Amino acid sequence: MNQYSGTQKKSPRRPHAEDGKFMPDYAGETKRLRSMRLTDTAWELLAEIAEKNHITRTEVIELFARGEDLY
Repeated sequence: MNQYSGTQKKSPRRPHAEDGKFMPDYAGETKRLRSMRLTDTAWELLAEIAEKNHITRTEVIELFARGEDLY
């Protein structure tokens, strides 16, 4: 599996504005670049969850933190 595979498939649920830019997901709250350290196991598990939900690893973390259900 490609270590960057989470960045190749974008979430199909994000709408685009007329100018082609993504519209904010969370009531206009913009995302900022963060950094965290994870084990290889955690990274792969995030990839599995992301694939099942057709979203990115980043979105898995965001939804988990907001208390959303994932499968």
